[in-house]
Amino acid sequence: MIFTISRQCPQCQRFQIVEVQLPQNISCPNCASRWGRVETLESVFEKCPVCECKQFWVQKDFNQALGCFIMLIGIVLVPLTYGLSLPVFALWDWLIYRRLPNYAVCYRCASEFRGFVIPARLKSFLHHIGLKYDRYR
Repeated sequence: MIFTISRQCPQCQRFQIVEVQLPQNISCPNCASRWGRVETLESVFEKCPVCECKQFWVQKDFNQALGCFIMLIGIVLVPLTYGLSLPVFALWDWLIYRRLPNYAVCYRCASEFRGFVIPARLKSFLHHIGLKYDRYR
């Protein structure tokens, strides 16, 4: 299993993906600025190795533009299919969505954690928590 942490580097402003080997100091592959340190797989979701925040949310690793495009095709075909294209394309979209893995995102620094075992306590994005961290991003 490949463990990755991805985020926009605060120094060079480029979105970077770092493959994690344990234990490891995490730094930007482009400008080498230090982001943090990962000690163990279990400690990743106790506090963020980048910003030490203790709150994360979970979302599907699904390209939202692709989902919108699938539904757009279904909508365009509505006049030709008498509306039957909408449930067919919605089902297709849902089946793709269900098969894809989850990943976790830190509320404070927006680092994305892929490949890690995500604890059941992590939930989907909650706006009232996200508002607390808007000033940090």
